[in-house]
Amino acid sequence: MQKVVRRTVQWSVLVAGVGVLAWQLPALTGESGRLRAALAGLRWEWVVVAALLGLGSLVAYGELHRRLLIAGGVHLGVRAVQAIHFAENALSTTLPALGDPAGFAYATYQLRQRDVGVALAVWSTVLSGVVATVVLMVLGVVGLGTSGSIPTFIAVVLVLGIASASWACWRVVTHAELLHRGLRGLTRLARRIPLLERGSWAADPDAAARRMSERVRLLRPSRSQWAVILAIAALSWVFDFLSLMATVVALGAPVSWSAFVMGFLVVQASIALQIMPGGAGLAEAGLLGVLVSSGAPVAQAMAIVLVYRGINWVGLAVVGWLVYAVQIHASPRRSDRS
Repeated sequence: MQKVVRRTVQWSVLVAGVGVLAWQLPALTGESGRLRAALAGLRWEWVVVAALLGLGSLVAYGELHRRLLIAGGVHLGVRAVQAIHFAENALSTTLPALGDPAGFAYATYQLRQRDVGVALAVWSTVLSGVVATVVLMVLGVVGLGTSGSIPTFIAVVLVLGIASASWACWRVVTHAELLHRGLRGLTRLARRIPLLERGSWAADPDAAARRMSERVRLLRPSRSQWAVILAIAALSWVFDFLSLMATVVALGAPVSWSAFVMGFLVVQASIALQIMPGGAGLAEAGLLGVLVSSGAPVAQAMAIVLVYRGINWVGLAVVGWLVYAVQIHASPRRSDRS
C-alpha cells in the first residue's frame, strides 16, 4: 500500500511538473538569446565560490557520517569516509531507478571492507540520512518563517513539533521496552492489512525488536556528540544554500530572500521524491518557476538554474564517479583507521 501511495504521489508530481514546463516552453525558447547574454556576463569569481560551497556541503555530509561512526566506536580516517561518500553520492544521484539502493549498498560494502560491523555500517548510513532530513526540515521552517512565507508563530510551533517528534522517535527506538510495545501495536495493525501481513517482522515482533535494539545500542551518541553531529548537518545545508546565493550573485539577478528559501526547498523536495536521479527535470523546473514568479528575468533565472545544478548535481556527480573509479581499483588500507 505504501509503495502504491508513493508511486501515485511521484507520478502526480511528475505529470504536473511536465505540464508546467510544456506550458512555459514557448517562452523559454524565445529567451535563448538572452540566456547566452546572461551566461556571457558571469562573474567567475562567484562561480568559484559557489563551486567551493557546493563541495563543502558534500564534505560536511561525509563528516556527519564519520562522526556517527565515531559515536559507534569506529574511528575511520577522513579521507576514507569522504571517498566512500563522494562515490555514494554519484551512484545515488545519477543511476536511474537503482540510485539510492545502489549508493546505500556501496557505502555499506565499503564500510564492511574496513572492518565495520554490518549492523553499525547499515545503521550509521541510515541515521546520517535521517539526521540530515530532520535538520533540513527545521532549517526550512525557520527560513519560511524569516522570509514571511508563513507566520512566525506557525514556524515556532512547527519547529517545536519537529523537534518533539524526533526526540520521541529516538526515545522509542533507544528504549527496549517502549520499542517492544510499539512493534507489538504495529504488528496487530499490520496483520489486518493484506499487503503488510506477510512481513517477517509482523510474524515475530519480539525478534524484530531485539534486532533493532541491538543495532541502536551500537550507535547512541552522547549529548556533546549530538551537538557536533547536528551542527555539521546544519552546516552541510547552509553551504548548499549559500552556493545557490553565490550563483545568483554571479549572474546579478534580483532575487528576494523568500525566493531563495522557497527555490532551495523545492530543489531538495524534488530530489527527495526520487522520481528521477538527483531530481532531474523537476528540480530545474521547480527552481525556475520560483525564480520567475518572484520577478527574476526569465533568461537570468534559466542561467541560475543551469549554473547551480551544473555545480551541485552534475559537477559533484562527476567528481564522485572519478573517486569511484579510483576506489574500485584500490583496496582498503590500515591507515583508513585513525
